[in-house]
Amino acid sequence: MESQWNRWIVLAILGLALGQISQAAKILVLFPHVNEGHFAVMRTLVTELANREHTIEVYTGHGLGESLDNVTETVTAEFPFWSELQKQAAPKGNLADLGRLPIEKLRQSLASVGARALDHFLAQEPIQKLLKMSYLEFDFDVILVDYFYTEALLALGALHQRPVVGIISTDFGNYMDAVQEALVPAACSPIDFERDQPEMGFSERLGNIRTCIARRKQFIKDHYGGQEQLVAKYFQLQSSIPELQASQLSVLLLNSHVPLITPKVSIQQIVPAGGLHIRGPKELPWNVKRFLEEARPGAIYVQLGNEQACGQLPKEKLDTLFAFFSSRKQSIIWTCHDVKTLEGLPKNVMIQHAVPQIDILAHPRVKAFLTNGDLLNLQEGIMRNVPILGLPLFQHEVRNMELAVRLGVGLQLEEGNVTTESLNWAVDRLLLESHFQLTIRDVSLEFRDRPLGALASALFWVNYVARHKGGSALRTRGIGISSCQLHLFDLFVFYAGIATLVVTLLAALSFVGFYIWNKKNNSKSTKVN
Repeated sequence: MESQWNRWIVLAILGLALGQISQAAKILVLFPHVNEGHFAVMRTLVTELANREHTIEVYTGHGLGESLDNVTETVTAEFPFWSELQKQAAPKGNLADLGRLPIEKLRQSLASVGARALDHFLAQEPIQKLLKMSYLEFDFDVILVDYFYTEALLALGALHQRPVVGIISTDFGNYMDAVQEALVPAACSPIDFERDQPEMGFSERLGNIRTCIARRKQFIKDHYGGQEQLVAKYFQLQSSIPELQASQLSVLLLNSHVPLITPKVSIQQIVPAGGLHIRGPKELPWNVKRFLEEARPGAIYVQLGNEQACGQLPKEKLDTLFAFFSSRKQSIIWTCHDVKTLEGLPKNVMIQHAVPQIDILAHPRVKAFLTNGDLLNLQEGIMRNVPILGLPLFQHEVRNMELAVRLGVGLQLEEGNVTTESLNWAVDRLLLESHFQLTIRDVSLEFRDRPLGALASALFWVNYVARHKGGSALRTRGIGISSCQLHLFDLFVFYAGIATLVVTLLAALSFVGFYIWNKKNNSKSTKVN
C-alpha cells in the first residue's frame, strides 16, 4: 500500500513538472539597437521571462550585462545610430541642432538611419545563420522584437509562421503615435492630443484631417519603403509592412500609460505597459551609497540623455552646469560615460555610469532629478516620487516636459534659458515648494493604479501569445487599410454621387414637368385668342 502511495506521489510530481514544462516557451528576442535607455525595458522583460522558466535566445547590439541560466545571448557589432543620425540630419552642427529640425525632416532622417541600422544588424554573421535556419530548426514559439524602425523583422515571423510581439520603448519623434495611428482602423485623431481642444470647429477639423493624412502617407513612404526593401533583400518576400503587421503582429506593448499619455482610440492588440522596466530598488554599490548617505542637505541626480557623452556637451553649457553644481550645497550625482574627459569637475559631484538610475532615484536623499525629459526618465522620476527639472532638446522631450509641468510634477527650462541663475531658481522651487512633492505622489499612485502592474501585464500578453498559438483572435481586421478607406472617403464620394444623381434627376423631372405644363398653358391661351 505504501509503495502504491509513493508511486502516486511520484506520478503527481512528474505531472506537475511536465505541466510546468509544457507552459514554458522558447522565445527569440531581437534588439538591434545599442541605446541603454531603450534596452532597459527589454532587459527587465527578458530577466522576468527567464525567471518564469522560459528559454530565451537574445540577439542584440547592446548586451544584457548579466548572466542567466536559461538565456543565450549573442551580441552583434554596434551601429553608431546617433552619430549617423547627426551626420545625415545636421552634418555641420551638434546634437542640439537635431532638436531644432522640423519634425518632418527629423522623421525622414530617422527612417533612413533606422533602415540602415537594421540592415547592419541583419548582415551580421550570427543573424545570417538565424535567417538561414530551416522551418524545422526554427523552433521558437514567440519572436519578441524591439519595435523601433525594425518592422522588417515581422518577415521572420511570416517566413516561419511564428507570432511576433513588439515593444515600443520610446516616443522619439512621436514614433509611438505614428505607429499606433497606422494600426488603428478608426477616424483620424487630433494630431497633438496634449494640446487638443475638447471641441474643434469645421476649419480646425478640416485642417486636422488634411495634416493627418499627409503625415500618414509621408510616414509610410519614408519609413515603410525602406523597411520593405529590407524584407525583399533578406527574406525574399514581396510583402508590404501593413500586410505583415496585419498577419504577424500579435501584440504591441507600448511603454505608456495614463496619466502620462492622453487616452485615445486603440485596439486590443495595443497594450499600454508604461513603466514595465521599473522594478523594486536594489542595493547600491558601497561608494555610491556612502556618497548619498553623507549628502546631509540632500542630493540632485543628473542624467541628460544617452545620445551624447557629457564631454561632448557644448563648452558654454558644460561651464553653466559646473557653475550650477558648485553653487549648490547639495551633492550632485551625475550619470556619464566619459568621466576621464571632464576637467574642472566640482568637488560635490560624483560621476557614475554602472548603476541603474532607478536605484539611485529610490534613495531618500535624492530630492530633485535634472533630466533631458526622455520618456523613461519621466516615468522613473514619477515612480520614485522625485520632482523633475527638464532641459529638453528634441520635440518629444519638450512634449514630455510640458506634460510634467501640466501634471504639477516638474519644471522646464527652454534651451536658450539654461543659466546658473535659472537652474538655481528652478531647483529651489522644486525643493522648497511642498506641492511638487505632494502632487508627484498622487500622479505616481495614478500611474501605478491598474488591474495588473506594468511588467505583469507585459508578461501576461507574451504568455498569452505563446499559449494560444499567436493569439490570432486578437488581431483586428482592417489594420493597414488605405487613408481613403480609413476615413470612409470612398463611401462619402459614393453617397455624394448618389445624392447628386437623385437631385439631378429630380431637377430634370421638375424642369421637364414645368416645361410641359408651361407649353400646355401657352397652347390653351392661343386657342382662346
